[in-house]
Amino acid sequence: MPYPRKRVWIVGGIILAACVVLAGAGVAYTSGTEFCLSCHEMRVYQDELKLSSHAKDAQGKDISCSQCHIPSGNLARMLGAKAWLGLKDLWVHNLDGGEDLDRAGMQPVARRFTDDANCRSCHQDLSKNAKNDGPVSKEGQLAHDNYLGKNGRARSGCVGCHQNLAHLPVFDERIPHNQKFAQKLKESRS
Repeated sequence: MPYPRKRVWIVGGIILAACVVLAGAGVAYTSGTEFCLSCHEMRVYQDELKLSSHAKDAQGKDISCSQCHIPSGNLARMLGAKAWLGLKDLWVHNLDGGEDLDRAGMQPVARRFTDDANCRSCHQDLSKNAKNDGPVSKEGQLAHDNYLGKNGRARSGCVGCHQNLAHLPVFDERIPHNQKFAQKLKESRS
């Protein structure tokens, strides 16, 4: 007896719709800061973020992990980043113990998945400083012009020049432009 085609298509459509809804809910859940911080290895990042200049967004709301670390402009890139970073984090948490993270080794990967579009969602006018109360330095203007293609073409994105803005590993605390942030971290740790 042949299958009734209409019923098969209806059941198939319902199953497909349920899979899409469940996948969307899973992506939303795993993109939340609470989910990221459910692993003890990530709590150091939360503490650093709270003391950084990037603790709040332009509207004064707490910045979430996904606002910086999950690409926002392209669905395929976003899903790829979530899959790669998620598997890597599961590996570190379950197999490496997660106690002694190689933050120097992790930085290039984290920067690779920090899209300029995420930075530019808050920092649209590159001629103004981060506080938006004056112009950037002359060097900053030249670098931003290069980034925008006005006087050549930059090879790196935002995080290529702007490193350690929200997180500051101990080995980078000695760099002069990190001193103020490093001092805040030292005071909070004591």
